[in-house]
Amino acid sequence: MTDLEKSEHSGAPYSETAYRSDDIPVLPTGGHPKLDKVFERLPWGNYQTPVVPNTVETQLAYASLFKDEKDTEDGFPWGEEKIAIGKGFLNGFQAFLYITYMCAWLASLVALIPLTISFFSLFLHGFSVASLYNILSAYGVMYAIIGGLFFGGKYGRLMLAYLTEKRQRANPTGLYRREGLVRIKTRKEVFSAPFIEFDAYCVHSPSGRGGRYYNLVLQHRYSDEQLWMKGMVADVMNRQDVYAYWDMVQQFMDVSHPLPDVPVFEPFRHRDPVTAEEDARTGRDPFHWRKITPESWREHYESKYRARLHNANWNRPCIMDARIEGRGIPIKDEPQGRMLA
Repeated sequence: MTDLEKSEHSGAPYSETAYRSDDIPVLPTGGHPKLDKVFERLPWGNYQTPVVPNTVETQLAYASLFKDEKDTEDGFPWGEEKIAIGKGFLNGFQAFLYITYMCAWLASLVALIPLTISFFSLFLHGFSVASLYNILSAYGVMYAIIGGLFFGGKYGRLMLAYLTEKRQRANPTGLYRREGLVRIKTRKEVFSAPFIEFDAYCVHSPSGRGGRYYNLVLQHRYSDEQLWMKGMVADVMNRQDVYAYWDMVQQFMDVSHPLPDVPVFEPFRHRDPVTAEEDARTGRDPFHWRKITPESWREHYESKYRARLHNANWNRPCIMDARIEGRGIPIKDEPQGRMLA
C-alpha cells in the first residue's frame, strides 16, 4: 500500500510525504557541482507569480473543455493530483490530435465570416436557387474537411486515450501533489523520490538565431535521474517564463497552499481540500478563468500579467538551501572545533 493509499484509508487527503513549504526536514548534503557551473539553479519558495503569459491561451483552451464540475473526472493529464509529463509516440500523437481539434474549431469560426457575407450578398442582390447552390458547393467541401478534422481530432484523441489507458498508466512520469513525489519512467523501472530531493535548473541551448532557448529541468540531488519539464512550457526565449513556471510547479506541489490560480487547474480546484477551503473563504468565482476568452485575454489581461512577470523579484533567498547540509547548515560530520588565541 502506497503512502497516499494509507493516507486516504485513514481519511487524510495528503500523505505524510507531501511537500509543505513551512515544514521542510533537514536534508543530507548532495548536488551536482558541474550543473551549477553551467546552468542556473533556481531558488525554492517566496513565490512571485505562477502565471506564464506565453501559455495562458493554451491553458484557457484546456480549461474550456470542462464546462461543469462533473467534467473534471476526465482531467488527464493535468488535474488536482498530478502533473503528467508525457513521453513517447502515443503522448505526442494525442497532443497532435488535440491541436488538430482546436485548430479545426478555430478554422470553423473564421470560415463563418466569408460564409455570412456570402449569404448577405445573396439576399441583397436577389435570391436564386442557383446562387444558393453555388455557395453551398463552394463552402461545403471546406466545411466537410474542417468537420472531419474537428471530430477526428476530438474523438480520435478520446478513443486513443481509452484504447491505450493501460499503457498510459504504465508510464507514470510526473509530479504527484498529494504524495509529494516525482516519478520518472525509465526503460525497465520507475524511479520515485520526494519532490524536495530535486533541484530546479533553468537550462539553455542555442536557438540558431544568435539567442538561447530556455527550459526547466528537475535534477535529483542524490542521483543522475532528471525530469525535463516540457509538459507545459516549450523552449522559450525569455528565462522569466521558466522562473514563473517553476513557481507554478512549486505551488502545485505545496499542500500548505492552494493550487496555483491559473486556467489549467481551475476546473479541479473544488476537488483539492486546501484549495476548496480557501476558495470558499475568499468567495472565488469557480469560473473566473473560463469566462475569459483568448481575445479578452489579449485585450484586457495579457499586458498586466507580462508587466507583473517583468517586475517580479527573482533574486530571492532559497528556503530549501537553508535546510540542506553543506548549503545552509553545517554537515553533521564536519569538525566543529576552532582555533583559540
